[in-house]
Amino acid sequence: MRFLCQLITIFALASCTLNISFENITKNHNADVGIAFADDSFYQQNSSRAYPLMSVFKLHIATAIMDKVNRGELSLNQTIKISAQELDADTWTPMLKKYPQTGFNIKLRELLYYMLAESDNNACDLLIEKAGGIAVIQEYVHRIGLKNTTIKVTEAQMQKDKMSQYQNTATLQDLILLLKKINHNELFAPALHKELIEIMHQTNTGENKIKKYLPQTTYIAHKTGTSSRFQGGKKIADNDIAIIKDGNKTYYLAVLITDSFETDDTNAEIIAQISQAAYKAYVNK
Repeated sequence: MRFLCQLITIFALASCTLNISFENITKNHNADVGIAFADDSFYQQNSSRAYPLMSVFKLHIATAIMDKVNRGELSLNQTIKISAQELDADTWTPMLKKYPQTGFNIKLRELLYYMLAESDNNACDLLIEKAGGIAVIQEYVHRIGLKNTTIKVTEAQMQKDKMSQYQNTATLQDLILLLKKINHNELFAPALHKELIEIMHQTNTGENKIKKYLPQTTYIAHKTGTSSRFQGGKKIADNDIAIIKDGNKTYYLAVLITDSFETDDTNAEIIAQISQAAYKAYVNK
């Protein structure tokens, strides 16, 4: 695997050291691993391609919802009535541990929490509808400058057709750009950015990925994604992207693994070791 190393100002030495660490982590694995690390220097692998997002696309949906809240078209405090017909009990849906499958009322804020922090698939598709449909999400991500991001399919569609899991994609650069826009309050009112980041911080999926080897004092706001496997063992995607804060320092990391024949534990460990290498290089620069 060939890494592209873009060196900026005084961080040239640190970036090359980090690049070597990344190659050592990924070189013996049967998977396509894309990595982007950004602060004042930026690192990327396989930068020209778009990677399958899986549940990482829920962050794009969340920003589209927050945009509508910012415009006064939705309210985080509004109550949404959900019918049994809108729910799929056979998908990943922690929300239905609390709420009945027969239908219920829920605040938009809580629905957003379930989609992002717990990666609930029912919450995701309900929020896509609240945003105006999948085409509206696509229009929104392009409007905010994510020109190499494609959002085409819902969770329900991905459940029905494994191949459709390749259709929601983004480049590494677009993912880093989205994280930066969120962290720098560039999309909507600062209070909404703060709430979005805090929900990302509460994410309870992927504890063995970016978060695994980082200090407990590190503030991590992230979104994970994972896919099905084909017969024969190939996994479409295993992902984690994050805003990481250590004291007064902030950096961004995206690790996207696609077409992997490694186990889930191995995929997670690749991401965890890349995160550890990025953290060590960053704090020691």
